[in-house]
Amino acid sequence: MAQNITLMGASYSNVPAVQLPKTGGGTARFDDASVTTAAASDVASGKVFLAADGTITTGTASGGGGVGTLLATKSLGAISTSNTTAEDTGQTVTVSNINSYDALLVETSVDTQTNGRHTCTCVWIWLTASSNVNTKSGATIATAKMNMKRSSNGTTTTRSNTTSYGVYPNSCSLSNGTATLPIYKRYNSTQTGTLNGNYTTRVYGFKLYDMIGG
Repeated sequence: MAQNITLMGASYSNVPAVQLPKTGGGTARFDDASVTTAAASDVASGKVFLAADGTITTGTASGGGGVGTLLATKSLGAISTSNTTAEDTGQTVTVSNINSYDALLVETSVDTQTNGRHTCTCVWIWLTASSNVNTKSGATIATAKMNMKRSSNGTTTTRSNTTSYGVYPNSCSLSNGTATLPIYKRYNSTQTGTLNGNYTTRVYGFKLYDMIGG
């Protein structure tokens, strides 16, 4: 995003960056940070980035060994249901530049982890290729899903099952390096808790080579 600026009395419109001469030679480039969409919770813990207001910010997100890359974040808004069968939320998450990854981890969590809610659902999507390993042509959702809930007394319970509960991707379609994930919802009446709150989906990309430490 470009800005309108005034420099030494002259006005300039739609300036995306400024390059200034350095004392020891060369130039220093200063870019408009307002294009930043990441928050501290989206960036790995300890990693430094520029927030949208230009301030130097340190990430707070925890990760699994640092091999996952955050590819997409989408706020889904308010979602609730008491239906035990799968329902389409009408929301779709689009993830670009997935060709270099072998797996996607789709994590959808409630924004405020109040007691008695489905707090998080994690689903693995395995990406496959045909003749070119860097051109993904197929996607399979793993049979095991992780469903975490916060019970009425504040403790957490996690369940792995072949059926997804909470808020989760129901399928994955690929086109020109972009994955499209329709988001569904399902209530599990056999566990304590409700599906009711504002949810956010985050998609992480993983490379098998990095995962096995080759």
